[in-house]
Amino acid sequence: MTTIAIAAPGAMGAAIGAVLAQHGAQVITPLSQRSAQSQQRAQQANIVNCSAEAICEADIILSILPPESALSWAQQMAPLLQAAAHKPLYVDCNAISPETLKQVAQVIESTGTPFADAAIIGLPPGEQNPTGPRLWFAGPHAGKLAQLSDYGLRIRVMNAENGAASALKMAYAGINKGITLLTSAMLINASRVGAAEALREEMQESQQALLKRMEKAAPDMLPKAWRWAAEMDEIATLNQGELATDQLYRALGEICRQLADDRQHDQQFSALLADFFQPDADKAG
Repeated sequence: MTTIAIAAPGAMGAAIGAVLAQHGAQVITPLSQRSAQSQQRAQQANIVNCSAEAICEADIILSILPPESALSWAQQMAPLLQAAAHKPLYVDCNAISPETLKQVAQVIESTGTPFADAAIIGLPPGEQNPTGPRLWFAGPHAGKLAQLSDYGLRIRVMNAENGAASALKMAYAGINKGITLLTSAMLINASRVGAAEALREEMQESQQALLKRMEKAAPDMLPKAWRWAAEMDEIATLNQGELATDQLYRALGEICRQLADDRQHDQQFSALLADFFQPDADKAG
């Protein structure tokens, strides 16, 4: 039986772990330092609790974490991997830039542990995404991960070096999430000066597809804005110095932080977005 370790049973990690377990893999993760919510997710996904040391006994380690934790977790694992007789394949699946990935790879490979680069594109497996996300792998060890398709995952192996999968993730998220954030900011700005009705009418006439997309994307984005901020910071380092995308995505990261802060306080921005898409809700109430 293939044993796969998940760094943490967050929403994505637990959902992927559940698919792996359903298809016959043994899935493990350390739970001693995790919240009650994380422990419950792990239990529901049939992910088995283990010690940090036991992670090194797995065949594959999938690091699925918030982007700001990718490097620090690798640094925590390094002494354990260094001491381990068995070296698992360590796969970084996080939303980090190729530059950050290089740092993670150096930490892991210095222990003699093989390393692969990965990108997870799509929502976690579940009702909203029954087929699950696609997992793209790059690097010299990527071919070994094709076997994960036998455990229910949608796998793509890139003929490219480490960093290519991370660049793919950054580019895709920069397009997909960037459109959502930039459009949300303009909807808020227009709404604050009384132009919401006119903008909505104009978009219904000339940008129907974008308006329909944003009706779902904006409400979905708001509770995730705090997490998107670090991802925008990572995207800002992609191709830095050649195009001014670094400035653009740092600004989008700041917008994420403002939206997240707004949700914790007066919710002014959230209300403006809600009113844009449901202008008659207050009148009906």
